[in-house]
Amino acid sequence: MTRTRATRVPPTDAVVLDCDGTLVDTQAHWDRACAAVCARYGVSLGEADRLALIGLHLTELGRALGRLLGRPAEHEALAGQVRALVADSLDEGVTAMPGAAEFVARLSTTRPLAVVSNSPRHAVVRHLERVGLADAFELVLGSDDVDRPKPAPDLYRAACERLRVAPGRSVAVEDSAIGIRSARAAGLYVVAVPSSPGPALSGDALYTTLAEPELLRSLLPVS
Repeated sequence: MTRTRATRVPPTDAVVLDCDGTLVDTQAHWDRACAAVCARYGVSLGEADRLALIGLHLTELGRALGRLLGRPAEHEALAGQVRALVADSLDEGVTAMPGAAEFVARLSTTRPLAVVSNSPRHAVVRHLERVGLADAFELVLGSDDVDRPKPAPDLYRAACERLRVAPGRSVAVEDSAIGIRSARAAGLYVVAVPSSPGPALSGDALYTTLAEPELLRSLLPVS
């Protein structure tokens, strides 16, 4: 995958990160659940369709699956099936994304950090607690904290407002096109770190993992 290097991002007062697929390795659980639901109806989930589902709020995910399976009226039931499969899978445990622990630990000493997610806040907090990252963040917002989830800008705007920082002086770290649209619409500088291989995302900077030294250096204050 082509990577765009950023020698240094613009001056920033806060870093706001997505959770699923960015900090915590949950995306594979969602991928497997969506594929399993599709298989129940005799449909194989193709790569393009899988990528299009990444980052969607559960309600929109159900609608997208309804269109994909030719069952639009059943979108709520489809969303429920995915949710149940993901819940069972996550009970087996989750891990942090590569480099997430060091990345968060280093940045948390330099400026406020927040998490915004299209998952409910209680689920996000539980994931962060499971991987030992919860205490690093001053703020955690979930889809139930705003009227409109991603790709609307509401979550990022709310995070900046709560942190008392300007969006134009904040950095978003995202793994999905949906999340990037949300952060961009809110006015943040966007660092894209895809959770899985696929078409290059359109962030202001693009990296393959949070563990890349260049990414951390680009965000650390100049000494």
